[in-house]
Amino acid sequence: MSSSNIASRLATTGRLLVRSGIEIGRILDSMLEDGDAVSASLPTQLIFLSKLIRIEPANGTMLLAYSDNKKANVAALAERSLVLRCNHRGAQFAFAGDKPRYTADEGEPCIRCGLPATVLGMQHRKGRAGIKAPAQATVRCDLRIDERVFGSRLIDVSLDGICALLADPAIPLRAGTRLESARIRHAQAEPFLVDLEVRDATRITLPDGRLANRVGCKLLASREVLEDLIRLFIIDL
Repeated sequence: MSSSNIASRLATTGRLLVRSGIEIGRILDSMLEDGDAVSASLPTQLIFLSKLIRIEPANGTMLLAYSDNKKANVAALAERSLVLRCNHRGAQFAFAGDKPRYTADEGEPCIRCGLPATVLGMQHRKGRAGIKAPAQATVRCDLRIDERVFGSRLIDVSLDGICALLADPAIPLRAGTRLESARIRHAQAEPFLVDLEVRDATRITLPDGRLANRVGCKLLASREVLEDLIRLFIIDL
């Protein structure tokens, strides 16, 4: 995982808002690998102390171990969303676990909740005051295939240039396809061109019931262009 890159950015900026699903997955995988404790403060003045058991990206969920405190487990399951905190590799991370519900893993009781859409990372020396999350950027990507142009939306960019698009399932995209001169458009910059190399394409159902392809790509662009895109999904605060 690219925890070292996240750590390097945190060492420079002190605070990061991570909206890249790829990087969020890597951060959580690293916490799981290290066996780090995660905790949540509850309205009943209890502390829910746990750790990650499994990350389930296909389902959009994660499993949390039951706390040793039975009352904390009951209180956690009564919440609509948990605000989880974890001290990990020299920094503090905070993220949500929505819709906690009881489940079992290999016969052991645990809590399943939704994967976070954002993760806040902070160096311990930095204060918490004054954090205001900027609005989510909408990033359009016009794909040129033969003589036609297809619209798509760029929804993720990682630190190593892996990205994800949401595209119409009718667009003919296969692993290994190279898309040249894809046009990126968003409100914070003038349109610019990048090349994309398709890694995979998966049919998904959107929350409104429409079908789409989630297309994983490698961004082929200068470091300067890549950094501008990264900062839309990994934001210095």
